[in-house]
Amino acid sequence: MSRKSLIARCFVMGALSLAAATSASAAMTVGTFLAKAAPLRANPFTALTNPDYQVLKAEADAATRELRAEGAARQAAGKPPIACMPDGEKIGILQMLGGLDALSPADKKLPLKQGYAKVLSRTYPC
Repeated sequence: MSRKSLIARCFVMGALSLAAATSASAAMTVGTFLAKAAPLRANPFTALTNPDYQVLKAEADAATRELRAEGAARQAAGKPPIACMPDGEKIGILQMLGGLDALSPADKKLPLKQGYAKVLSRTYPC
C-alpha cells in the first residue's frame, strides 16, 4: 500500500470515527464539505495537519451518527430503511467523497447528512 493510500485510509477512518459536537442546525452543505475536502484530497501528506481536517471529521461523523439513529428510528417505526448496507460493510471516506462528488449540483446544496443518505441509498439500494 502506498503512503498516499495509507494516509487517505487514515483520513477515512478518522473522518468516520471522531465523536463530534456538531449540531444539526450548524451542519455544512455537501458542496462546502467537498470544497473543504479538496485541498486535503489533493495533498494527503498534510491532511492531518490541515485545520479543516478536524472540522471535516466532525461533520462526517455527525452525519453518520444521525443517519444511524434515523435508521434505527425508521426500523422501530416499521418504515423501510434508507439504504440496505450488508452487515459488517462500511463505507470509507474516499467512497463517500466519490459519491458526494457524483451528486447533482442541486443535491450539493443539501446538508451533508441528506447528501450522504443519497449516496448510501444509491450505493446500497434495498
